[in-house]
Amino acid sequence: MTTTASSKTIIPVGFNPPKDSHLAVEVMSIAELRQKAPPEHFEKLQRADFYRLIGVLEGQTHPMVDFRTLVANAGDWLLVRPGQVFRYDFAQGWDGCLMVFRPDTLAGAGNSRAAQEMDFLRRVEDLQSLHALASAAHAWMVRAMRQMQEDAALAVEVAVRNELLRLQLATTLLRLSVWQSPTAAVGQAELTWQQGFRRFRALLESDFTRQHQVQHYAKALGMSDKTLSRACQAAAGASAKALIHQRLALEAKRLLAHTSAAMQVVAQDLGFDEATNFVKFFRKETGMTPLAFRKSV
Repeated sequence: MTTTASSKTIIPVGFNPPKDSHLAVEVMSIAELRQKAPPEHFEKLQRADFYRLIGVLEGQTHPMVDFRTLVANAGDWLLVRPGQVFRYDFAQGWDGCLMVFRPDTLAGAGNSRAAQEMDFLRRVEDLQSLHALASAAHAWMVRAMRQMQEDAALAVEVAVRNELLRLQLATTLLRLSVWQSPTAAVGQAELTWQQGFRRFRALLESDFTRQHQVQHYAKALGMSDKTLSRACQAAAGASAKALIHQRLALEAKRLLAHTSAAMQVVAQDLGFDEATNFVKFFRKETGMTPLAFRKSV
């Protein structure tokens, strides 16, 4: 991992494994992580372009993820997604392990016919941020992380090591999904809604700062507005319009809380022509003005 200097409070962090490895997945202990940067680095807010999967082996920690301070105890696993604002907590002594991987690693794991049938990418997207695992499941996760660390150091071609790590990553995430939701197989109709929703969520993540209308997403996905909203309601319990607004409001909170950007700049970054329109939107979504929210955090 490498960090990029920034005048903003949030530090961008990019995925960059050791130059001699070129691996798509990196596994390390928390002790090894803390040797990669000075202590003050871990006290700052970070926004990465990769996933983090953190396992707590001993002790307790209170990381911050998108305005929520979580409590992670021994046996807990935390998944931090690309784009989320995150801060480590080393105020208390704790030990653990960390796996980082790029989003395109998931795309490779989800391209097989079998992966598509089980809707692998949707399962990953639906994973909770914090998992409290039973002791047997936690022990399996720890063994898997150690095995991946060993496999990353094998004296074989990079392509072989990457394939080993990719397959083990897919297995690890699928197990988390099963442990989270050990339910029966879904019907074809529900699967269709879920697939439509997954496509919408991916498009929303790329376009939400420019496109605020349901019509844009429906047209891009080859659906009617009504069909898209039905897919969102079935999969997420909210309309497409509500999900667009939720994503905008979350990004607005990130910018207001973790940068000193002027209101006009925040409005423009989120695709609002006028700051007054942004203020009206934010107040409707949160019950607070942007300035009041900034002062409260």
